[in-house]
Amino acid sequence: MMINLELYRVFYIVAKNGSLTKAKEELFISQPAVSQAIKQLETQLGGKLFIRTSKGMELTGEGKVMYEYVKQACNLISIAEHKFSQMKGLEFGDVVIGASDTVSKFYLLKFVKEFREKYKDINVKINNCPSEENLSLLKSGKLDMCFINSCGTLDDSAIHLTDCIPLQECFVASPAEAAKIDHPLTAAELASKELIMLDNRSITRKYIEDAIQAQGGTVKPTLELSSVDLIVEFAKIGMGIACVTKEFVKDELEKGELVEIPTTFSLPKRSIALAEVKGLPLSFAAKKFADMVFKKKEK
Repeated sequence: MMINLELYRVFYIVAKNGSLTKAKEELFISQPAVSQAIKQLETQLGGKLFIRTSKGMELTGEGKVMYEYVKQACNLISIAEHKFSQMKGLEFGDVVIGASDTVSKFYLLKFVKEFREKYKDINVKINNCPSEENLSLLKSGKLDMCFINSCGTLDDSAIHLTDCIPLQECFVASPAEAAKIDHPLTAAELASKELIMLDNRSITRKYIEDAIQAQGGTVKPTLELSSVDLIVEFAKIGMGIACVTKEFVKDELEKGELVEIPTTFSLPKRSIALAEVKGLPLSFAAKKFADMVFKKKEK
């Protein structure tokens, strides 16, 4: 049986009050409407729920059994509504975000800190994986959103991207290694050097490979790492020329610990982008986090 839940709600209110008059006042409908709802429910169930007495509406034996279950159902709905209201008010909830270690450290850290300070009852979970893995988790419903390295397009019609901040890749080396280079390097010259790069699971690595190959070079790194921090450290001790995001090594460049190596070609501009599943609304907490990110961007 598919009975309108509103009929059960009327039944519950009448049974709780034992009176049609009190029930109509709580339900804000007319007394005939209350009576009609009870009659309709009894007809659909195929039995009597109430007996009219001088004292009001008295439950039948079957009505008493029905009331105990309907009362629990109505109480659970009330609790569900209250929980929904709490989530809407950000009194509790979770935000599950996907981001690589690098994006987490250099971009998301400040937002997570600000969000947790403002909404202490919301748990933030960050899944630290390469962008492609996080995109897969996002589509499977295991993440609310993810922040990825992007060149502005993505060959996936299910994902919507919104750029957050622009980034620029560059090549850097220790001052001693940089001193050995007296002219901008071509792609072929660069490819002949000892290169330190992210491993080939990284979307960024693929962008760089494509850019160098388009200019006639072949990428054969002598060191491949999954951590930008390690790439920077190896470059600082003179292990080769590292490909890094310029914005992420700003301090090292300013201190002179690293020197940018000029090239005759330009690397593709990219960005950190917020990835969401198209047509799938964010939870209240996740939307508030995304709004915070873009509010800071506007400033």
